[in-house]
Amino acid sequence: MEYSSIYRRFRPTTFDNVIGQNHIVRTLTNQIKSGNIGHAYLFTGTRGTGKTSCAKIFAKAVNCLTPINGSPCGQCKVCKSLAESTGIDIIEIDAASNNGVDEIRALKENTFYRPVIGKYKVYIIDEVHMLSQQAFNALLKTLEEPPAHIVFILATTEVQKLPQTILSRCIRFDFRLIDVDDLVVLLKRIFKELNVQYDERALIKMAVQGEGSVRDTLSIADMCMSYCGKNITLSDTLEILCATDFDTLDSLATAILDGNTGKALYEADALLRNGRTTVVKDLSNYYNDLITVKNVPDYQSKSITDTEYNILKERAGKYTNYRISRVMEIMAGMENQLRFATQPRILMEANIVRACELTTEINVDGVINRVKELERELKLLKENGVVVAPQPPSENIKTGDGEAKSEDKNADIENMLSAMGTSSDGELVFETVEEEKSDTVEAQEIWSRVKERLSENNEFTLNMLCSEIQSGFEISDNKFILYTNDNVTYEMFLKKSSFDAMNNYVKNESGGKLSFECRKKENKNTLSSKTMVTLNDLFDGQVKFKK
Repeated sequence: MEYSSIYRRFRPTTFDNVIGQNHIVRTLTNQIKSGNIGHAYLFTGTRGTGKTSCAKIFAKAVNCLTPINGSPCGQCKVCKSLAESTGIDIIEIDAASNNGVDEIRALKENTFYRPVIGKYKVYIIDEVHMLSQQAFNALLKTLEEPPAHIVFILATTEVQKLPQTILSRCIRFDFRLIDVDDLVVLLKRIFKELNVQYDERALIKMAVQGEGSVRDTLSIADMCMSYCGKNITLSDTLEILCATDFDTLDSLATAILDGNTGKALYEADALLRNGRTTVVKDLSNYYNDLITVKNVPDYQSKSITDTEYNILKERAGKYTNYRISRVMEIMAGMENQLRFATQPRILMEANIVRACELTTEINVDGVINRVKELERELKLLKENGVVVAPQPPSENIKTGDGEAKSEDKNADIENMLSAMGTSSDGELVFETVEEEKSDTVEAQEIWSRVKERLSENNEFTLNMLCSEIQSGFEISDNKFILYTNDNVTYEMFLKKSSFDAMNNYVKNESGGKLSFECRKKENKNTLSSKTMVTLNDLFDGQVKFKK
C-alpha cells in the first residue's frame, strides 16, 4: 500500500474534525442549515490552519443532499460522486501556476455551464494573491455577479496583496493560529489511532515547534515517528528537532541575564557543536515564558511543566522587566538577521555579547536601566542591615533669598555628591578636570564614512560595535585614535582580524594618511567646568575645587 503522510491521512472531512476555528465553523454551518449561501468567500490566515480543508468541506456540504449539522453526510450519491476523481462540480485551481489573464478568462467562460450532479459548481482558487493584476481585473465582474449556481472560495496566506476591489466582493474569514493545547489533543488522538506510545512532553514540544500550524505540527510528528518508531520520547524529539532541553537552555539564558559573557559564549558554542540549530528560537521562547511568569503569576502555559514553572518563577524575581524584554528583543530580532547572514555563528555570538553587556548602552533606556539597577542594589543593602545615613546640612548653604534650604533637599544633594567630594572645614571640596577636547570635524567625517562602508560591506560584528560609538575619537600623530571605556569593545578591536579591518577602512577613508588605534579611556572621579558652575549656583559659592 502506498504511504501517505499523516497530515494527508488525517485531513478533516467534516466540520466536526476542524480544530481551533470555531468562529468560522459555526458561521459556515449556520449558512448551510439556513440555505443562505454566499457567492464569494475569502479564507485567509497562516499556512496549515485549515483554509483548504474548510473550503473542500464547504464545497461538498453545499451540494450534499442530507447534510449533518452543516457537514456533508458522505453517504448520498452526490457526496460519493464528489469524493471520486470524476466529480467535476468542485474545481480546484492553483493560482501560483495559473496566474495569467488567459486562465481566468477560460474560468469565466466555464462558469456558464451548470453543475453536473450537485446544486452548485464551486471554484476553489488557492494562493489567489499570486494572480496578476490583469487576471484580477478579468475576475472582478464575474466575482461580483456570478451565475446563481456558482460559488467562489478564494484562499490566501497574504491577504494584503489582494486589491481592495476583490476584498470588497467577498465574505472574509480570518483563520487563527491553533492553540498548543488543541494541537496536543489532536496528536494524542492520532497516535492512539496509530497505536504509538508517547511522552506527553514530547507532544508539547512538537506543538510548540509547529507554531500554531496543524500541517507543520503533523509533519513534525511524522518525522518523529520515522525516527522513534512506536515509542516517542522527549530526548529523541529534541534530537530530531535539533532543539535544546530546558536545563541547558535555562543555564545559557541565565548567564546572559547575569552578564556572564564568558559562560554564555562557552555554552552557546557547546550547543552549536552538538548541532542545536534552534538555539535562538528556543531562547526567545524561554524569555517569553519568563516575562509571562514574572508579570502574570497565576498563569502557567501548558508548554512548561510544574518544575520548569517553579524555576522560571525563581528566576523572574532576580531581573527587571526591562532587562528581560531587551534581551528578548535582541534574540527575536536576530532570527530575521540569521536568514541572510553569511556567518551566522559570528552574528549569534556578537548578539549574545551585546545582550550580556546591556549596561554599556548609551541610549535613554540604557541609562534608566542602570539607575534602576543602582536603586535595587541600594534597597538590598538597606534590607540587609547597611544604613545609608545622610550628612547633616551645612549652615553655609543658603538660597538666593538668604533663607536656609529644606533639610530634605540638603540631604539629597549632599548624599548625591558625597561620593565625589571630600569634606574640609564643613565645606565640600571637589577635584576639577579640564574639558575634554571635542572631536574635530575631520575626525567626525572620517568616522561617519567608516561606518557607512562597514554597513555597505555587511561587516555585521564591526558595524554593531561601531554603531554604539558616537564620540570619543581624535586625530593625532597621523593616527585616528578611538577611545572606549567598554572592556568588550576594547578587546574586540584588539583582535588582529578586527584591528586589520578597521585599519584598512580608516586608511581608505583618510586617503592613506591615517592609521587606526584603539585606546582604553579611564574614568576619573572629576568634574567639568559646566558641573562646577552648577554646583556654585546650588551652594552660593560655598564649594571649593582643587586641581
